[in-house]
Amino acid sequence: MYKLNKINQSILLVIWGIGYATLSSAQETVTEQTNPVQQPIAISPSAESNEAETVPLLSSVIVTGSRTRENRTVASSPTPIDVISNDNIKQANQRNLLEALNNTLPSFNVPTLPGYGINSTVKAGQLRGLNSSHTLVLVNGKRRHSTARLGAGGFTASAPVDLGLIPTGSIERIEVLRDGAAAIYGSDAIAGVINIITKKDDHGGEVSAKYGGYTEGDGTLQQYIAGAGFKLGDEGHVYISAQYDKQGAAFRDSPVPGHIQYYFPIDANGNEVAPGGSPSFGPTLPPGATPNPKEAGVDRNNTVFGASGGVPESELASLTVDLSYPLSDKTELYAFASYADRETRSPQHFRFPSRDIVVRALWPDGFTPYTGVDEEDYSLQLGVKGTDLAGWDWDFSTVYGADNIDAYQYSSNSPSFGLDSKKDFYTGSYKYNSWVNNFDLKRSFEQGLLGWLTDVSLGAEYRREGYKRTAGELQSWAYGPDVDPEKFANGEYGYVLDGPNKGTLISISDAGSQADTGIRPEDTADDSRNSYALYAGLSVYPTEKLIIDTGLRFEDYSDFGDIVTGRVSSRYDFTPKIALRGTVSTGFQAPALAAQGYKATGVTVSETNRTLAVNSAAAQALGAESLKPEESKNYSLGFVFRPLRNLNIALDAYQIDVKDRISALSTIRASNLETDAQKAAFSSFVQSVDPSFGPNDGIDYFINAGKTKTKGLDLTIEYLLSTDRYGSFLFTAAGNWNKTELVSRAATPAALTAFGFSSDLTYNASSIANLEYLSPRFKGIVGLNWHLEKWSAGLTATRFGEIRRSTSVNVDGVSTPKVFNAGNLWLVDAQVGYKFTDQLSLTLNGNNIFDQKPRKLPANTVSGPGLLWPFQSYSYLNNSPINAAGSFYSAALNYKW
Repeated sequence: MYKLNKINQSILLVIWGIGYATLSSAQETVTEQTNPVQQPIAISPSAESNEAETVPLLSSVIVTGSRTRENRTVASSPTPIDVISNDNIKQANQRNLLEALNNTLPSFNVPTLPGYGINSTVKAGQLRGLNSSHTLVLVNGKRRHSTARLGAGGFTASAPVDLGLIPTGSIERIEVLRDGAAAIYGSDAIAGVINIITKKDDHGGEVSAKYGGYTEGDGTLQQYIAGAGFKLGDEGHVYISAQYDKQGAAFRDSPVPGHIQYYFPIDANGNEVAPGGSPSFGPTLPPGATPNPKEAGVDRNNTVFGASGGVPESELASLTVDLSYPLSDKTELYAFASYADRETRSPQHFRFPSRDIVVRALWPDGFTPYTGVDEEDYSLQLGVKGTDLAGWDWDFSTVYGADNIDAYQYSSNSPSFGLDSKKDFYTGSYKYNSWVNNFDLKRSFEQGLLGWLTDVSLGAEYRREGYKRTAGELQSWAYGPDVDPEKFANGEYGYVLDGPNKGTLISISDAGSQADTGIRPEDTADDSRNSYALYAGLSVYPTEKLIIDTGLRFEDYSDFGDIVTGRVSSRYDFTPKIALRGTVSTGFQAPALAAQGYKATGVTVSETNRTLAVNSAAAQALGAESLKPEESKNYSLGFVFRPLRNLNIALDAYQIDVKDRISALSTIRASNLETDAQKAAFSSFVQSVDPSFGPNDGIDYFINAGKTKTKGLDLTIEYLLSTDRYGSFLFTAAGNWNKTELVSRAATPAALTAFGFSSDLTYNASSIANLEYLSPRFKGIVGLNWHLEKWSAGLTATRFGEIRRSTSVNVDGVSTPKVFNAGNLWLVDAQVGYKFTDQLSLTLNGNNIFDQKPRKLPANTVSGPGLLWPFQSYSYLNNSPINAAGSFYSAALNYKW
């Protein structure tokens, strides 16, 4: 897709170097690598083997969910935790970690958005049906920085961690805590915590190469991974991992109907005339005209609109280093560094050559504009930890992370600049950084509270965040006549240069690059904030059967003030086979720093829309108030049952109440008011607030909009069957039932109702639908993995239950709401593997082997999710749980030593 830059070349060089060193010294370095975490796909039982007393994943030691004891397992945890091994990630056969989690966890959902714009690159998922930013992401137990893109993945006002940038080759395992944990880890841990544990081997390594594609011949994926561990001194280690992914595009747009005209029709006198219908969305043949002869050369099966979703093309190169080194017999230095460079291109809607926003001298056949992203993401963890500091274990760490996004618009034009228009534009940048410092203490007392075994933890945290948004280049946002009035007077700028409408003034609404305009200078931002935290944890063990965990945390933010959260979690084992567990906690999510100062100007064909910074004077005059944190109350109750030695069942019910959820106020404008007097009064007031505002500009801002209640049920079942003759069989089944409802809405600010605006503008129908119906009501995953000597195989089936989507259909010229079920889908994945030697293996994977596609939108759809434009024969739903690309197959060759 792109010429590799120097960074990508360096990554490939590291991969090549590790691979070469591997092959050249294989006979000397082959050892049996020992992994402390048992992984189900790696099970290789024989007649002589001693099987574990528990299912492998449930016997995994975990470090997430407590700052005290570190010898808990999945099976003995007082909170529900999933462990996903590196082999599980490989079996998912997805192009990045985000998609792998979606393929592995029933409680995790990644909505499929339109395959265009920045949000097709910076995607996000939701745990237990909540916002993407309600899940905290840790790397080796340390907070990961978030994306610089506000609204990533379509979640308004959210800035989650971009899991798509974390290389899968560096991961040993992932621990997913499905419970509120803000009292332990701080902001964002409302729905749960994802803790990524990186590889820490001091010897051995692996190299792998994967190639795959969709059955229609597009969307090819190349992935190369190399990693190796080395000793650092006698007891230290350094593990280096490099990865390079190249993803081709795959889109499933429908053919353009034959009645749609690309070029200007011809009238009876042989002159070009304007098309009928909508020149933007459905140009047709007007009465008395004939098609332009150029129509004969149009390929109606190859016009990209991007509306049906799909997979954008991208390149990702990444490098990670994990190390530790003992400074003494009681002190250890540790570090983890990651770097990722990503470039993407995604198509926007095709611009017909008959549209006057096309500079036809530059694009005689129209054009498909592409949104481009050039992103750099890096993080550095550095820490020292030790034991016996007056009897306490201690850990001091500092983590700096940053995400920098440069945005571009390619293969486009800025129509008001005429022949001087560029084709490629820099549209601005988004930059976020975070610096987190922690000091932790912990200690166990054999005769602690009330004489019970007691674990105590204490800690402090300082965090500083920074956010910047910079302007795009001039032509990406400006209006030509304003830039050069002389060229406007000469007819060079601001006018249609040719065609039936030659000499017509180009609307100021068409200023800037098509389709994404640049960030305007007045919409830039440079914000920062500090926060401080003190926290403590207390775990007691009154008996061998009872565990009680408690946590308390105080945080103070420079932009909104302080907050206290708490947590009590407990587990009681009635017998070795039956246990009850539960948690009650409070939590919070600080408003994203980008949301605090976010402002934007959007210009459409007929109107200008402005998002005002919530703390600006203009927004405050229109009723805005400083954003408060979203606060939660979490309740969960679980039942753990082990009826057989290798059968484990866990059932967890939960309720999550979140108040002060942040959303955008429904757009207000003078024309929405009922009477002329109201319209005139509001227009006058708006222009008095800011003279640059138009009298009918649309205005919105972020607001603490309402309260939601989420109820759900998680079920996990794991069963291991081992035989001498037929190998081992690991059966897993997991399901999530989840329902979110809007309990109450905040009132429209009094400053707006005074002008006559409705009292319920805090949530509109679209935002309510996103809250309540974006995730499936039910998602279940059933898997069977088999292993016998050199052979292995896996089969996974995923069920998506009811998914409600709303749209509108045209009935006799009237737009009528319609709700339909986009769910009830099955996806089946399969895998077959063969080990040629103990080191060399081949794996064949198939995803969505029955070629399932999203639901098509109902006929006569005129608006709503997955908008069906008149120039399409049909349209797949945009925000389905699956994309429209269909079946994907790949082969991976892996060498370990």
